Amino acid sequence: MTSFTCKIGTVVVVAILITAAYTASQDKTATSNDAAPQPFTANYPPDRPGVFIQGKDWTSIPATMPAKSRVKHGVAAAFSYGAVPADLVSEYDGLHAQVWVEPGRPIICICRLFALPGAPVLVRLHPNQKKNLRELDGGRMPVIGAKMADATKNDLIAADISQPEDTVWLIRPQQDLPVGEYALLLGTRNVNLFAFTVAVASGDPGNPPPAKH
Repeated sequence: MTSFTCKIGTVVVVAILITAAYTASQDKTATSNDAAPQPFTANYPPDRPGVFIQGKDWTSIPATMPAKSRVKHGVAAAFSYGAVPADLVSEYDGLHAQVWVEPGRPIICICRLFALPGAPVLVRLHPNQKKNLRELDGGRMPVIGAKMADATKNDLIAADISQPEDTVWLIRPQQDLPVGEYALLLGTRNVNLFAFTVAVASGDPGNPPPAKH
């Protein structure tokens, strides 16, 4: 009986260690380069707190909460003591964000915040035409160690991060963002996001930008 109890205890401890390792890896900064990126700066808003994106001007990005969330692999995660991570899929109302910019490498400023709940990351969102919403798939945001997995195989966007001041963070994608739906997350496990749409200038009937709010 004692031997059986010891074996069960060992299994539980191993499962806890696997879960802790997975959680730690999710909180590390996502970057696609081995070397630290070179610092960069911008003429960001000097006295305004919040999250802003640079287009023709700096535009405030409102925080967006999911209208609904559901769990993938929930049963497997429950029976594996967390060794199999449960992926969270969050749904956000509307096919487009309130804020949009043209294709390119827009800079996002997290301005005048004293602390962040996690490392900032850029992600892709998936429009669902039938349901008129955008989806954030947590299972497509893997972080391996301190290196971001191949951005073509998941939803993380390779980005550089700079901190010109103690309370200011700048995030810039390493490649031009094509037309699509994107968001800034303050940590890969945070479902509240700052969404924006990349769209061509108005006048193109093939990809009209969403209406501004």
